[in-house]
Amino acid sequence: IMPDARALPRGVALTGAISAAMVRLYAETYGHDRTTASTYINDNVVVCILESILTSSEQQVLAAGGADEVIDGRVAFQADRQDDFSAAVERLTSRRVVAFMSANQTSPGIACEMFFLAPIEPRQ
Repeated sequence: IMPDARALPRGVALTGAISAAMVRLYAETYGHDRTTASTYINDNVVVCILESILTSSEQQVLAAGGADEVIDGRVAFQADRQDDFSAAVERLTSRRVVAFMSANQTSPGIACEMFFLAPIEPRQ
């Protein structure tokens, strides 16, 4: 059951709620609370930029020259959690996520989570 659209957050409240949900998912997986997020919505696209994503152990691996290893771990994380990411966006927007894309960069430690939403059906 989808929530009443009138009860859903909008504008800055919606982007803030999506950012908080993404940060919470990162914290659950990586065990640190340094990550911050900013979310932008344009029509059917939601983009969430996360900063300070790297754990202390990932920073050590990077310092030892293991950037590929860190990225591979991040890609596995996104594949494993994409349903959780999409469910959070669907719950908050009351719209179906039809595609999800993710990208990571180790220097600086930034990630981008991008969601494509189903178009809003016109009212009949």
